[in-house]
Amino acid sequence: MSTRLSPAEDFPEDLTTLDLPTVEVLNSKIHRELDYEYAHDGEPSLETEIRHEELTEELDRRDRRPESSPVLPDVVEPARRSS
Repeated sequence: MSTRLSPAEDFPEDLTTLDLPTVEVLNSKIHRELDYEYAHDGEPSLETEIRHEELTEELDRRDRRPESSPVLPDVVEPARRSS
């Protein structure tokens, strides 16, 4: 299994059908591919840039969904001394 996703490899047409861990793995592979292309070619391929943008948009969309907002712990007020 490769840690990168080259422009020649298949990429899902609809990211919304994938679970979050799968989208995160794809995002990681695309970032590694971007790093590889910059190091070896001096610039990323258009296909890799497009995939990166699609993944960024999908992750941003998921972050905006109410059910994906982090749960914050209840704020506890510090104990007050009485004089």
